[in-house]
Amino acid sequence: MSGFVVVGVDGSPESLAALDWAAEEAVGRGAGLKVVLAWPSVVTPLSVLGAVDLAHRQAEVTLREAELRVRERWPELAVQAVQVPQDPVRALVEETAEEPGAETLVLGSRGLGAVAGFLVGSVSRRVLAKVECPVVLVREGEGREEGGEVVVGVDPYQGAAAVLGHAFAAAERRGLPLRAVYAWTLPVAYQYAGIAASVDVSGEMQTFAEVELARVVQPWRAEHPGVTVVEEVLNARPAKVLAERAAAGAGLVVVGRRVRRSPLGAHLGSVAHAVLHHVPCPVAVVPYERTPEEEQEAGDE
Repeated sequence: MSGFVVVGVDGSPESLAALDWAAEEAVGRGAGLKVVLAWPSVVTPLSVLGAVDLAHRQAEVTLREAELRVRERWPELAVQAVQVPQDPVRALVEETAEEPGAETLVLGSRGLGAVAGFLVGSVSRRVLAKVECPVVLVREGEGREEGGEVVVGVDPYQGAAAVLGHAFAAAERRGLPLRAVYAWTLPVAYQYAGIAASVDVSGEMQTFAEVELARVVQPWRAEHPGVTVVEEVLNARPAKVLAERAAAGAGLVVVGRRVRRSPLGAHLGSVAHAVLHHVPCPVAVVPYERTPEEEQEAGDE
């Protein structure tokens, strides 16, 4: 046994799809599964009528049904089911931080379930901004693909090691090919100064981008020789390309998210945000921190 896959449930169709995906993932990893149901225990005037007790009992039933679903379908899987009477965002962040070996958190990407709106889009976004392990979002009806490929969006200059490491391992476990996509665009200065029209800037950039993608992919090819890899470099917007590749039948899309310690500003990059809203298959968001070299190149933000 190595580590745990953590999944948030609330009884909604989306969370049940996430539960099934997480169970398959845990089996593939040789890991355990921790099923978490969180609900905010809010004291209101209705509390005197037993509303809180009713919510607690309903949550308990939902959790036990989820646990039974897993035990019946995956009897070999070690399962732990816990109910946490607090804000879902806080509960999930704490469960992944405190659980030794929490490898991945799986959530339903949408849904208004039986327990106070748990796992609506806003909750998922706030969880993504706070947790420091990979998060996979799964929509209703989107389980593990038997075919297709793993598609990973790569930026050779930010988080490539974390994102590619996750994508290669996922492709190897599933026996699927991997498509590493590096989509680039010309700097604004080239577009407006007429430089691109006077010299073959696009052609030079394309060649340079292909070399850079090959450079960051090569170590992972060597570490996972059984994975079939396609490297794709395009002059296009990353989110658009990833959405198109996902629509073509991908089993999983992997993107990165830079960890930001400041409480201010956006915590989910524009590419990851767009992919989550437009890609139909499960999406893994992998957090990474910039290396000192990357911080120096980027400068102060």
